[in-house]
Amino acid sequence: MLRRTLITPTVFLALVALTGCTAQPSAEPSASATAAPTAAGPTAATSLYTCDDLASLDDVAHALVSFDGTVPTPVAAIQPSTTLTDYAVPAIGGLSCSWRVGAAAGNPVEYSAAADWAYLTVQVVPGGADSWAPYALGDGPADTLTDIDGRKAATGCGDPGCFVSAPVGDAWVEIAMNTIWFGIDEGRFAGMPTDAILAQLEPFAASVFTALTDADPSQLVWPAVDLVERDPACTGALKPQGVAMALGVDSLEYEIFDSSTSDPIYFDAYVAQRAGIFSCSVRAAGVMGTSISVGYGLGGVVDTMVSTPDAQAALPAIALEGAAVGERAVQVCADTSGWCTVIFSLGQSAYQVESRTDAVAVAEAIIAQAR
Repeated sequence: MLRRTLITPTVFLALVALTGCTAQPSAEPSASATAAPTAAGPTAATSLYTCDDLASLDDVAHALVSFDGTVPTPVAAIQPSTTLTDYAVPAIGGLSCSWRVGAAAGNPVEYSAAADWAYLTVQVVPGGADSWAPYALGDGPADTLTDIDGRKAATGCGDPGCFVSAPVGDAWVEIAMNTIWFGIDEGRFAGMPTDAILAQLEPFAASVFTALTDADPSQLVWPAVDLVERDPACTGALKPQGVAMALGVDSLEYEIFDSSTSDPIYFDAYVAQRAGIFSCSVRAAGVMGTSISVGYGLGGVVDTMVSTPDAQAALPAIALEGAAVGERAVQVCADTSGWCTVIFSLGQSAYQVESRTDAVAVAEAIIAQAR
């Protein structure tokens, strides 16, 4: 996903429908079940908006035309990611739509030299307009906005793609194109100036904005997971004793990164804040780069990872010791560095463990301390 070290899009939680939308997660048969969506459904005459209502496959194809003028054939697909936030939009009552051209991305931390993929995502978060802020590359505010069909939007490009972001009605709307080899004069958009890529995205964005503006408000009230607000704390299942043992150290301390106290200026931070995702970064002698992110109520994220085609192939499922029936886990590693990420469900919640060599051991320690 487009990381907002430069620029960031988005996010997904539920299964991809054939239309290009993500659906809501189904309940787990065990303690790992996610809470049932709580929003009341609209009448048949005003059915909820789906991805087909926002964009057709033809719209998507023309937003992703390559430098030689070739119009690609898109399919509905979620880009694999190793970040909880990238799957959380439907959990907070939003709509996530995603399409791909080219072969599936594969391992999200190591790319094949022959890869030619590009993903186009649209994410709509009702209630986000008041929190929207224009940004440029990096996390700073944008000096200049782009007029798109009479609406001011933030736009920009940087590795690995381009984005359009704007408030529409009461919603924060984030549109992003991610592609392999962006800016290296290789791959699908080789030789194509960034201005030309944005010029293709802007009519697509305008049509999405218009579709949302034309909708009856009741059509934009998507179901949400019943998230219970909790104070972020690196305690309970994250008790230092068990995690320290898993890392092979005598003791450790945590530094908490809490999205609820930040002032989000970019989309990922806003989604993390709404979803209540926080991180505990390990501080211990001899341990570098180990962190644990927690998303209470987001256990359905892992169902997406093990069931949607692109993610299923890129994020192998693993069995963790101590996991209950219905609890699932995936692991992805970088062969060159040994860096691994394990994401797993535990009860109704989701955990993300990043570590160079001990991600599985840490995950199993968390499970053991929670039982």
